[in-house]
Amino acid sequence: MFREKCKIIENKKVAPGHYVLKLASPRISKNARPGQFVQILCADSTDPLLPRPFSFLTASKKDFSILYQVVGNGTKILSQAAKGDSLWILGPLGNGFSKAQKGEDLVLVGGGVGIPPLYHLAQALVNRTTSVRSGSWHRTWSDKPNNIHVFLGARNKSLLLYERDFKKLGVNLHIATDDGSKGSKGFVTEILEGFLKSRQRTPAKIYTCGPTPMLKAVSLVSQKYQVPCEVSVEVPMACGFGACLGCAIEVDDSRGRRFAVACTEGPVFQAKEIIW
Repeated sequence: MFREKCKIIENKKVAPGHYVLKLASPRISKNARPGQFVQILCADSTDPLLPRPFSFLTASKKDFSILYQVVGNGTKILSQAAKGDSLWILGPLGNGFSKAQKGEDLVLVGGGVGIPPLYHLAQALVNRTTSVRSGSWHRTWSDKPNNIHVFLGARNKSLLLYERDFKKLGVNLHIATDDGSKGSKGFVTEILEGFLKSRQRTPAKIYTCGPTPMLKAVSLVSQKYQVPCEVSVEVPMACGFGACLGCAIEVDDSRGRRFAVACTEGPVFQAKEIIW
């Protein structure tokens, strides 16, 4: 975990109300793992007072990027930051996704601003990035993307984030929009269930991130078809390192029914252990 002032390389609008922010930081980027996050102080003032958590979208040897949506004062200020400006960053934080076993079908399910950690994960899965240097990740993933299935959901096609970038990775892409403007009409969990129902009985694993209702639905589908599922939860995080306890979620795991601190014990949890 590092705290440093990072220079902005790029702050680009990619969809209505959505931006990609790229920051220079060799120390943070080299140590970033898919599913981890950073805390960003959006302004050098007391308004807003607290930093905001953002998952890694990409991470290289020298820089990393996040994808964010303008939803309040903090992200509004962030959207106005310019190339060359600097921001205080804390990270990488939290526990990310675990590695897969050889021969597994890997299923990534994302919606809205839950897509970034899955894109970071997809990059690692096809060995298109050198940022993942942990011994448990380096050269352990399959470099053939034909067993990687990515399911993306959005309200409409204008909010379908990083579709082209996933296609460039060569993964199998499945799309659903609420209004049917792109891909299947309906929720992404509906096409996920159709896929799990029709697939051969080879080992599989699901990784998901997105709005809480979607995460709950994915969790229920995974349990129905007995497929292990890892969930990256979206909860407010004030500090990012377990001091404030404001991001606790209820779980039932090997330690019994309790409250787990998402920023340090997560944000990735086993779906079956979360009390929805």
